[in-house]
Amino acid sequence: MLLVLSLVQCGSGAPPPDEGVSGRGEFPIGVYFVRGQKPIFDEGSETDFRADPDQARADYAREFGDLAAEGFNVAVMSVDPIAFGDRYQEVLGVLLDEAQKNGIRLILPLGHVQGLLGELRDKLSDADLYQAAAQDYLEYFKNSPAVLGYVVFDEPVPEGEPGPDGQVVKPEQLGQARAFIEAAHPGAYALSSWADVNHMAALQAGMQSRVLFMDVYPLAEDKAVGDFSDAWPRGNPDDGSFAGGADQPTYYAYLDMSREAVPDVPQWVIVQAFEPIPPEHPHYWRRPEPAELRHEVMAALAHGAKGIFYFLYQSESWVHGLRDASYRPTPLLEEAARVNAKVQKMGPTLLKITRNDAFRPEVSSGEGFGYTDAEGGRYVFVLSTDVLHAVDVTVTLPAAWSGAGSAVDVAGGESFAVRSGGLTVNVAPGDARLLRLGE
Repeated sequence: MLLVLSLVQCGSGAPPPDEGVSGRGEFPIGVYFVRGQKPIFDEGSETDFRADPDQARADYAREFGDLAAEGFNVAVMSVDPIAFGDRYQEVLGVLLDEAQKNGIRLILPLGHVQGLLGELRDKLSDADLYQAAAQDYLEYFKNSPAVLGYVVFDEPVPEGEPGPDGQVVKPEQLGQARAFIEAAHPGAYALSSWADVNHMAALQAGMQSRVLFMDVYPLAEDKAVGDFSDAWPRGNPDDGSFAGGADQPTYYAYLDMSREAVPDVPQWVIVQAFEPIPPEHPHYWRRPEPAELRHEVMAALAHGAKGIFYFLYQSESWVHGLRDASYRPTPLLEEAARVNAKVQKMGPTLLKITRNDAFRPEVSSGEGFGYTDAEGGRYVFVLSTDVLHAVDVTVTLPAAWSGAGSAVDVAGGESFAVRSGGLTVNVAPGDARLLRLGE
């Protein structure tokens, strides 16, 4: 039987998110917040779901307030209405209301509706069945300005292709789902997270989503701190083998490969911010050091990302996230909050600039990129790839920009003189500077 959600008015329809978050030029800084139907500070209870609207309001006010204070403005949240009990309409209304009050936009996985129907994902060649499953869900949530979009599939793999542990689909199915979602909820994003750049172009050709939502988890258990040589290390937990190495692109190459595979479509990059709990995946991914987390974000931005998402906020049975199992902040959350504060300052500029490799500067260490905006503004992104030490980076501007006389750090406001077509800036471990050039 299909889940039936009665339509509850939660405010006027959301404006189309045509620029950043909420259409207000706010750079997307998101986090996977998996346990939407249950308090994350509940110390592991299996049955205490948010079935009481008053208690739910206190819970969501605390959680969304924390997210906002830590610099997040988007949450990818699991929502299973059945878990809310008989008063689910009231509880969902509270969820949306508290998200909106705290400036948090929600991305909701459609898989939770699919799961209510059993193994529906194995039957998605029947487009009518998919649409019937999602119709009431979308009819409810489309009336809330808090909802930014929906995740259709997690790490899909084209039918007939080998790949990671994602869902096997025909690319045209993704397009059918996207068109249906956008028709039912105008302005919302319909997303699938890509995990394999080799399949990205084919999947995007079928789906035609407005952004690329992209997982990149580069830090492996057998790699030293600061080693980003594998973009997606994988191993076999049964025999201890490890599938990284020479056949894998570096983290930096992977970011460029995805941009080149699907040009002109903005990237939202999902960074590794977790630690697997053995025996789950014991032979690959590890917990990033705070400077490595900073570098994941700054490298994605330097390579052109238009949104940053962290996986994962809370701790689950198989993984530790930015908060521990008792809701205490970890060093990674403290670092994420610092990084988010910097990204917020850079955000309006990040949304309007475009990477232009015709004006790529030379740098004495790390990576350098040239960016321009529609008004003729010129920018240099300087990325340090040393996550252990602060470094002085000498930047030689491209010949076409040799007339620049100054540079201003977009995030911090610090000014630098440009002499003889170059300048030197100090960059913190694993960090980056976005500089706007002036005459």
